[in-house]
Amino acid sequence: MKDMNGYYDFSGQKFGYPLSLSINGFSQNVFTRQSSLELSYVLCGEYEAVTEQFSTIVHKEELILIAPYEMHLLRKRCGKDDGKILTIHIDFDRMPESMTGEVKGQFYSGVFNSQKNPSVYFPLKRKIGELVKMLMDGQSNLLRLNVLMAELVCFSARENISLEELPLQSEYQENYLKAIKYIDEHFKEPLTLQDVADRLSFSLSYTSKLLKKYMGIPFSKYLSYVRVRASLEALLEGKEQIEQIALECGMPNGKAYTKTFRELYGILPSAYRRQFRQNLKYSKDEEGRVMQLDEEQKSLLSHLVEGNRQMVYEDAKLVIWKEQEKFCCQVKEMWSDVTVAANGKIEVFFEET
Repeated sequence: MKDMNGYYDFSGQKFGYPLSLSINGFSQNVFTRQSSLELSYVLCGEYEAVTEQFSTIVHKEELILIAPYEMHLLRKRCGKDDGKILTIHIDFDRMPESMTGEVKGQFYSGVFNSQKNPSVYFPLKRKIGELVKMLMDGQSNLLRLNVLMAELVCFSARENISLEELPLQSEYQENYLKAIKYIDEHFKEPLTLQDVADRLSFSLSYTSKLLKKYMGIPFSKYLSYVRVRASLEALLEGKEQIEQIALECGMPNGKAYTKTFRELYGILPSAYRRQFRQNLKYSKDEEGRVMQLDEEQKSLLSHLVEGNRQMVYEDAKLVIWKEQEKFCCQVKEMWSDVTVAANGKIEVFFEET
């Protein structure tokens, strides 16, 4: 676990289920695009999120939602190496179309927090906490898991984020994303920097400087990272040898693949596969389904799990929940006065800020 930056992975997709959950401290240095809805919750540290529409910094206890098929990157902020993130994927390709309808256009990528959009942030945070608690307790109620997954999808789809509220991109960023998209579509081919420059009608020197400026690494290294990142599903399926996986994703051989994989994830691909199988354990033995977490992970998740009460109301200032047939109230900010009406109604007055 230590060598894998606090890595944990529950992947229902291994046995045909649409939902997966992972916890890790990796820095995703590669743009990716998938058919799933992605919800990432920052447990600690700060991350930089870059999509086709915006780029922004995501802070501790903030949520970022990535719409299906959106090209995106989520990496640790420069100089902030202590980051840990919890990511949930809900893969619509593993659901019947009669349940989902047309997915494209139903979700909008954006960042959620307690101040800017509490009506979406708090319900999503609660449901993520319920999901984590369910997995930590080793519960195997598939119907309950289905309900939680459906609630996460519904809460994610309810907010139409205005692009006017998101940071605008420069012409250089647009050109950079054009190059990234082209690499994403052709990485299995014997691609060169000249190919990218020619396709986009850029000069070779401009293309090289553009990618280096925004990625911080040379083209050849980024291309290798893209190829390795694309091979993860085949690696975790465990059906093919490393050498075969390397060739299929565009790498020259298994040795180059292993070297790049270790650069990207800090571990050998064979060890990554073994750790995944250990986390995945899905047998008739109930104990085998419990999330196997280290103490650091448990500490980072505690506020999600322990704060997961029977909620009545919650916003940025006030939270009310039911506990053992009693209603409890916690005020998050200083209040100026509290009154109790004759009918038992409690009114809390907050100071202006």
